[in-house]
Amino acid sequence: MLNSCKRDITSEGETSPHANAGITTVTITNTWRNNPYKLNVIYFVPNDVDTIANYQKRLSNIMLQLQKFYGDNLQRAGYGYTSFGLDLLSDTKVNIIMIKGTKGKASYPYEGGGGVVLDEVRQYFTQNPLQKKSDHNLIIMPSYNSDPNNPGGPPFYGLGRDCFALDYPGMDTDKLGVAGATGDLATKWIGGLAHELGHGLNAPHNKEHKTDKPTLGTALMGAGNYSYGKTPTYITNATSALFSLSQTFATATRSDWYASVQNSLVKLKGEFKDNKIIISGKYTSSLPVKVVNVYHDPFPAGGNQDYDAVAWDTHPTGGDSFSVECPLDDFYTLSGKYELKLNFYHENGTLVTYKYQYEFVNGVPNISVINTKDLLDRTGWQALSADSQESSDGVIANILDGNSSTVWHTKWRGGEAPLPHQFVVDMGAAKTINGFAFTNRSNLNGAMKDIEIFKSNDNSTWTSIGTFSLKAQQNWQYVDLAQAQSIRYVKVKVTSTNGGFQYTHLAEFAAY
Repeated sequence: MLNSCKRDITSEGETSPHANAGITTVTITNTWRNNPYKLNVIYFVPNDVDTIANYQKRLSNIMLQLQKFYGDNLQRAGYGYTSFGLDLLSDTKVNIIMIKGTKGKASYPYEGGGGVVLDEVRQYFTQNPLQKKSDHNLIIMPSYNSDPNNPGGPPFYGLGRDCFALDYPGMDTDKLGVAGATGDLATKWIGGLAHELGHGLNAPHNKEHKTDKPTLGTALMGAGNYSYGKTPTYITNATSALFSLSQTFATATRSDWYASVQNSLVKLKGEFKDNKIIISGKYTSSLPVKVVNVYHDPFPAGGNQDYDAVAWDTHPTGGDSFSVECPLDDFYTLSGKYELKLNFYHENGTLVTYKYQYEFVNGVPNISVINTKDLLDRTGWQALSADSQESSDGVIANILDGNSSTVWHTKWRGGEAPLPHQFVVDMGAAKTINGFAFTNRSNLNGAMKDIEIFKSNDNSTWTSIGTFSLKAQQNWQYVDLAQAQSIRYVKVKVTSTNGGFQYTHLAEFAAY
């Protein structure tokens, strides 16, 4: 039996049975009523559009149904009966914040309108700080179309911790599952809201496991916006795992939600064994990692990137290691190229991502290409010079600091320094080198592409040891030398970049 708590509320437009007091006493028995952070549910109305009749009741029913749907799925996935908090006015009524836009609907179009809406929402919360219950906003806007069978117009997507959905007259839970066009429309827009809400609560796309589909149905963060309320739809274990670390699901407060962390992937190994891809590794982190999600995302010609990614969740062991098995029986495509994405979710909800590429050959994944090499200790190494650098946030010393979130960046403010670019590193003493390792930042525009590497033992006389091409990918990639070399000083000359930009950058440089 649920515990109950009493809350005195007054709500505009309600008739109080206690006319003299002006207060209605309600009992709220919602399981997640005490979550310290609540999803901000906002009804944003352009100044030339009317609200849709009875929106408060209809949208409250939808949000409460979704809250339970999320909770049921997290419990099934082993993360407890937990869900996002809602600011409740009663057992059946959600506090939906109505914000009247300062502009007409033409200023809030589907394409590009989300940012304009968000500016006004942020301004509202600046003026009404007590109304803001978390860092997550669901913004619902009335349809711009008068035809109830053809709603549309406003933004409908996720933007980080903000997401957008649409309201129309048939936006009601009693329309879900109804045969014919009415039910299809309800699934499209209510299922779409459920899907975009997932994005607003930190979730990327991912598809159901092949072996789960017969029993669990379609993944919400895959094509679930077309199945919700009509055919079985569920939240995958990987998505449930990250929701468990989303702010609005928390049961305790903390002051560092989504603050940056230093996370470094020290070792990574991929192997194919017993018809499974096994991904394991070691990492260091300034804050405990609670969940590691592993996504395998095929990108065929034409691409449906990330909607068809299959994902697995795992918990670290020993505070610095993880391992997860991904059976090929759960893949849909056993050919072509894949992106492997590793998502590290920390206890404050912060996400750090690493991406790699591999390929299936004759039905077998060539997963060992992701394996890291044993890098040399860089103690005593110095970045001596670079031809160009941004003095405030792009200094060359960043390539040796062990933090992939800081980078060397050639000058771009006030005009780009032209190619070629180069930097010099002193390894402190002559070392036997078999190759060099490079890590890019997440934004690959301007990443080093064609390079030439030189060696010296006196920082004066330089000998070329070869030209190489780097891939446009994040995280460690390796340049093997034709034979081992004795090197103290190394110079890397950049002659072209990804995207043809004149600037370039690098997060980390190492050797093995």
